[in-house]
Amino acid sequence: MPGYDKIPTYLNPEQRHALTQIPPDLSDRDIARYYTFTEKERDLINRRRCASNRLGFAVQLALLKFPGRTLMEVKEVPRALLNAIAEQIDVPASAFASYGERENTLYEHLDELRRECGFRACGWKDYLSVARALLSDAMESDRPLPLIETALEQLRSNSILAPNMIRVERLVWIVLKIAEQRLLSTLTQSLTPEQRTRLDDLLQADTSIRGATRLSWLRQAPGVTSPKSIKHLVERLLFLRELALPAPPKTLHQNRVLQLARKCSKYQAQPLLNLPRDRRHALLVTHLFELSQDLTDQALDQFDRLLGELQRKGERRQEKHLRLNSRKMNSHLTILTKAAEAFLLARAEGTDPVQALLDTVPEAQLQATVDSAKQFLRPEDLDSLDLIESRYVPMRKTLLLLYQALDCQPFRRSEPSLQALEHVSTLAKHRRRVTAKEQKVDKVKMHAPLGHLTPRWRKYALEGEKITSNYYEAAAFDALKGRVRSGDIAVAGSRRYRPFEHYLLPATDFERLAEKQQTRLAINSDAEAYLTAKQQEITQRLAALQESIGKVEGSLILDEKGHLHLPPLEKAVPEDVERLKKRVYELLPHLPLADLLLEVDVWTGFLRHFTHLTSKDAPFGTQKLELVAALMGMGMNLGLEKMAESCPYTYHQLSWSVDWHVREETLLAALASLDNFVLSAPLSSAWGDGTTSSSDGMRMRVGVNAANAEYNAKYFGFGRGTNMYIHAADIWVPYGKPQIIGTNEEALYVVDALCHHESDLHIQEHYTDTGGASDQVFALTALLGFRFAPRLRDALSYRLYLVDEVGEYGSLNTLQFSQVNAKLITEQWDEMRRVASSIRHGTVSASLLMRKLAAYPRQNRVARALTEMGKLERTAFLLEYFRDEALRRRVLIGLNKGEALHALARQLFFGRLGELRDRAFEDQMHRASCLHLLMAAIAA
Repeated sequence: MPGYDKIPTYLNPEQRHALTQIPPDLSDRDIARYYTFTEKERDLINRRRCASNRLGFAVQLALLKFPGRTLMEVKEVPRALLNAIAEQIDVPASAFASYGERENTLYEHLDELRRECGFRACGWKDYLSVARALLSDAMESDRPLPLIETALEQLRSNSILAPNMIRVERLVWIVLKIAEQRLLSTLTQSLTPEQRTRLDDLLQADTSIRGATRLSWLRQAPGVTSPKSIKHLVERLLFLRELALPAPPKTLHQNRVLQLARKCSKYQAQPLLNLPRDRRHALLVTHLFELSQDLTDQALDQFDRLLGELQRKGERRQEKHLRLNSRKMNSHLTILTKAAEAFLLARAEGTDPVQALLDTVPEAQLQATVDSAKQFLRPEDLDSLDLIESRYVPMRKTLLLLYQALDCQPFRRSEPSLQALEHVSTLAKHRRRVTAKEQKVDKVKMHAPLGHLTPRWRKYALEGEKITSNYYEAAAFDALKGRVRSGDIAVAGSRRYRPFEHYLLPATDFERLAEKQQTRLAINSDAEAYLTAKQQEITQRLAALQESIGKVEGSLILDEKGHLHLPPLEKAVPEDVERLKKRVYELLPHLPLADLLLEVDVWTGFLRHFTHLTSKDAPFGTQKLELVAALMGMGMNLGLEKMAESCPYTYHQLSWSVDWHVREETLLAALASLDNFVLSAPLSSAWGDGTTSSSDGMRMRVGVNAANAEYNAKYFGFGRGTNMYIHAADIWVPYGKPQIIGTNEEALYVVDALCHHESDLHIQEHYTDTGGASDQVFALTALLGFRFAPRLRDALSYRLYLVDEVGEYGSLNTLQFSQVNAKLITEQWDEMRRVASSIRHGTVSASLLMRKLAAYPRQNRVARALTEMGKLERTAFLLEYFRDEALRRRVLIGLNKGEALHALARQLFFGRLGELRDRAFEDQMHRASCLHLLMAAIAA
């Protein structure tokens, strides 16, 4: 075929060996699965006369079944497999040594196996059949390795001898090219000539925005939360809407659309112009579609924060008022208290109370005190809403512009907040404000909707028939904020504020998976069986805990006052180990980081995963050195300019390497290869077996006005910062994708990396601190098959829950006990399982779904049911945690490993004083992922 010399080699030597040879560590189950002979096959084998020929013939048959290769292609037959085959045909395994002394025997046996067992060479019809079968998978993902594995499996299942791997790679390359052409055609077939022209115009310099391209303008990172920032987001959102581009067809797999969008995000305008027209336009359609959703979510996030900041400003103004006037108010209170005491005493003694009051406090002083105190009066409930009006006025126009740009879709016919804002918008078109319950506009009487006014807002917004317009509007926006967060109002074009049902597997798909037992959940029983089993488990653990108090070392202890205490963990590391640790550290070589990365690449080949964006070629030669320097500049927070000053490569070379080789998928693939290398290393078994992990957040200052940076005096003083959330395996390596999150959002991100990481780690138990724990995390981890073991602050203060009361708890009576809502769990059981299965199958990320669930515990019964289930799981865990010192120590060790990785991260991330200086969230994530990779390489 012409152009074969341009076909990329997808497989590295290790992968090629794994697909064509027999793994030396085959388990007994795998041997039984692939190499058990049928009665017919044994009869065929026994037709050979001598033992060596019988065994050799059997081995040839076994290899044709799996891995679908001939004996001449397989370099070595593992001893365990040879023994298993020999045992089945009752021949000594040593007989294989003399097989094939006459070379023709191997080929004669192979020909007979083809005739008798139906094995045949791969012909062009077979290539066509495999290609058709692979095409649907190629339309979902452009990863070649799964396609190659699928092709080999299909050939084996049809008794077709697999061709050499070069031909298989060529077949996959052809399939991927066909899939790409179909994908591009599907995305661009509905584009009109005018829309294509508009897309190309996005890549041209525009004098109205200082010579920048519209594409770069659309990609600008949002500024710090402010009316101006929201206005800019709305302008870009409206610009995209005016393009009127078609959305990607729903027939295309979402994963493939995302892949194209991410690729386009790495291109600048000029490289895009150099691409073929259909490819350029398809990339832009997907990228702009995803960008529109991002802008919508960013605008809603800033809207949420802006309204929250509005109320906080009122609270701060009130605090300042009280602080500045505290002396005067105390003076007035002292005078008024004396007057009141004199009045009450005179009444009690039967004398003239008014005269007694005036004798104590002169009338002039009393009048002056009352007049002065009126200036400092605040509402009786100290509500600060009366102080926000002046702060609302500057943001009013922007908030109204945002509302008009959004397509809000309520779930109920009557949505008070939207009715009120529609009324405000209608009056605004006539340059009017809401000033009364009933107003005439163009001789039409309009009645102001009042359903959005809660008692708190009503006292400021209403005064008889009159309405204070600023409070009326602020109340409507505040109600809209709550409704959007709760899911009662969806926003079209948003990724995070869609209807809740859109995030889950369709009910019919889940039912089909449940029937086939393919939900991939750990709990497949019905609700009644689960509740019965959990009640029994909790009852048994209660009894065991009662028995252990004061008797089992490390269990709860009871003091003289009858109070329970959890004994602290004693240090378990011998002094000799501490001394030895220092000596071991002294023996370790001090390598420059660049040399270390290159040496680790020699061991693992992790740099080969950083393929070029378009050619898919792995870096080699000088490109590899440039890539290492770029990764160091990003991961150490030096930046590419500073890194260029410290290495032989220019800024242009380093930025080229980052733009074309460093992407989310390449970073994750490289990280997985490092994790797998450490997992398979003999030394790693001394630390763990890859089945436990921990996660925790590392606070980082943000030195620029980034939209996601938060104020938190505890961690950042007067500055702002964010939180990098890292998952660490027990073998001292980070895994999964790091997350840049809010300082109080850790529990939302616990499950993400547990379910979706590309390494061979088989996590079974996971540890967090109190910040990462919630009842919904307990429930979801149980459904997904993970044992969740957090270290909870003040664990004895937590309420314990049961399905049914079990009577007296003896010495545990000081603990608090309650019953869960078992009826709610039973009612929502299938929905809870659908939620968990949606996370497991990748339909939605756990963090996004948990954010939605956390937003509306009152309205959403699934969220409440998960909380109730989580209470049971937490109770079962705590009862064991109180009794088992080994469990508490295991949790502590796991968290300490995570803290050690955080210490390494802080040492590496020293550039720019350890502050993030990226405004765009994507750039922050990029830098965190590079840091993640450096940590894993050092661990390797």
